[in-house]
Amino acid sequence: MAIRAITFDVYSALYDAVSGLQRALAALLRARGTAGDPAALARTWRQRHMEYLLIANSLELEPARNRTALDASARQTLAALRPPLSADELARLLDAWETLPLWPEAVGVLTEVRRRPVILGTLSNGDADMLEALLRRQPVTFDRIISTEGGKFKPHPSVYARALSALGVARDELLHVAGSATDAAGATAFGIRTVWVNRAGQLVADPRFAPAYDVKDLNAVLEIASSLRSSQ
Repeated sequence: MAIRAITFDVYSALYDAVSGLQRALAALLRARGTAGDPAALARTWRQRHMEYLLIANSLELEPARNRTALDASARQTLAALRPPLSADELARLLDAWETLPLWPEAVGVLTEVRRRPVILGTLSNGDADMLEALLRRQPVTFDRIISTEGGKFKPHPSVYARALSALGVARDELLHVAGSATDAAGATAFGIRTVWVNRAGQLVADPRFAPAYDVKDLNAVLEIASSLRSSQ
């Protein structure tokens, strides 16, 4: 079947989350007059955030709410700060998720996809309000902003089922652009054709669920989408 919809992960595929968090953490350390490595802290926060999502799914904790995961992982990352992280400081750190920088090629790729006869959507672990605040800062309009809020986090199968329902398409009519190994594996395991934007050259999480495409940046999405259209 022809591809009728393309969804993008937000915080890894479209946006450079670690760079945005590094900027916010550098501002925090400067304001405190505290020494530290904001780049290392940003990587740690992102890693602990992802770990929280996986644990929440495995233990069937509260319905998915990304703000809860970000709060908990930020506190854990910065637990050694003295005095402890204040409510205002935490709020400013969480606000950074609404002003993350796009990857350099993102707007050009989204603009070209927008010209094509497909449904353009996001599929993200972000809460709906956080996603809307972030996405409105870039010029391309999405048909569907699909959030995991209230359900399970990616890569739970129910997330991908939610996407199909929201988009009104079958599994073989969706192309998903993942930004993480877990999302790539989850979408592939669910039977969705998947592009993994694997900027760091990571290994596949599980070879049984290797994505159809493993690429270095978003530019490859255009060629892949064109090849799928021409091969139908």
